[in-house]
Amino acid sequence: MNNLTHWYEIGGIVTALIAGIGTAFYYLIGKGKLGMLLKERKAIKKQKVNLPDNCFWNVHTILHETLTELRVKTNCARAQIVQFHNGGEFLDGISMKKMSLTHESLDKGVSSEMPLKQELLLSMCVDGLMLLQEDNPKVHTVDELEDSWCKQFMENSNVIAFSFLPIKKYGQAVGYVMIQWCSWNHADDANEVEVAEQVETARGLVEIQLDILKKNKHGK
Repeated sequence: MNNLTHWYEIGGIVTALIAGIGTAFYYLIGKGKLGMLLKERKAIKKQKVNLPDNCFWNVHTILHETLTELRVKTNCARAQIVQFHNGGEFLDGISMKKMSLTHESLDKGVSSEMPLKQELLLSMCVDGLMLLQEDNPKVHTVDELEDSWCKQFMENSNVIAFSFLPIKKYGQAVGYVMIQWCSWNHADDANEVEVAEQVETARGLVEIQLDILKKNKHGK
């Protein structure tokens, strides 16, 4: 009889311990640290869902800031990012190669080229693209260019001098970074060595941000 009583007492103690642990665990989940951790994990999951949008805006903000810094440091009128893309096909089935201005920073009083540089055929700017292939950020004057649609386009935008570098992906040009001067006072004051350094730096930052944007889009 004493042994039976002893086992009942042990059973009661074990039951009480289990109940106590259960109550403590419930408290932790509902109100304690464990509950807070679970809420944090849910919040993180919600943030992950919104990451693509955040990344999109962050990248484009950085791109605009990069262009503005480039424009200010080179004292130019416009700083631009132009990207190449496909846009339909010719009747013979050959893909149309086009380019569009996607980002631009402007000095006060300078008109935007954004409405004009959209869906432009690359074949219209062969002379400029040949110059771009040199991958040299030297300062070019519009006067030195041969008569062409590209030269006329820049003259119509009051461009007197410019510098640009190709944006590359896996060694292939996918666009370019360009700065333009619309005043001889500013163009004459430009230090070609400093200009080259600033354009090179901006090109590198743009390539990084566009790569981030592309990887985010494809989830890689």
